[in-house]
Amino acid sequence: MKSSFGIVLILAVLTGCASSSSVNLANRTVSSTEIHEAVFANQSRIQSMRGEGRVTIETPELAQTASFMLNLQKPDSVMLRIEGPFGIEVGAAIVTRDEFLFYNILQNKVFTGSSNPENLSKILRVKVNFEDLVNLFSGGTFLAEDGSSADEIIVEENQFVVTYSGRLYKRRYWVDPNTLLIVRIQHFGADSKLFFDQRFDKHRMVDGISIPHRVQLTLPRERRRVSISYSELALNVSPERFSIIVPTNAERIRIQ
Repeated sequence: MKSSFGIVLILAVLTGCASSSSVNLANRTVSSTEIHEAVFANQSRIQSMRGEGRVTIETPELAQTASFMLNLQKPDSVMLRIEGPFGIEVGAAIVTRDEFLFYNILQNKVFTGSSNPENLSKILRVKVNFEDLVNLFSGGTFLAEDGSSADEIIVEENQFVVTYSGRLYKRRYWVDPNTLLIVRIQHFGADSKLFFDQRFDKHRMVDGISIPHRVQLTLPRERRRVSISYSELALNVSPERFSIIVPTNAERIRIQ
């Protein structure tokens, strides 16, 4: 199996990684449609998540690491609690597809607003939309506009790379050849330069579902990065009521 894979990889390099709608690996032809089906089948099995771990935010202005507790209910709700040193809770947030609420416990301030990328970036210090946020926690998937028929599928660096191109963008999905799950997504702009990079690794089986235990989101141009590492994960558990208790004397700020 390994020697056959090496032969395929060498042939791909010698032929300049020619464009194709499918690629052959060890006498098995894998198409972008098959990869789509595997990714969506795995993601569709994840309806809810509970997790604990560490989150690190790196920007030119700051670098901070904290513990977190996550509750995620697909398709539209995320609750996050952040703890600082000695287990002291410093913040909590509920984000839905339409609205968010973030309570800064140390400052006793409540921030609310529409869940658009501009508003979320003011809270998270990294520009993301709601779908990016859900996928950041639960693993990579194809964007809705990237259908099962790709512009190119090749073998590169021991992985499948599925590419979609438009006039103003290009996206490259790196796929593990054994599981057919996404391990990296690269987003390129009209200038062909990378502006958004997502990585999903340390996949482990949880209740029969493969899910990454380390996730990283990078904006190289802005030198900003969010890294998540799970120490505990549970999938498809009973739904929890999402609520945050906010003192009546907390300052309330609406972000426009």
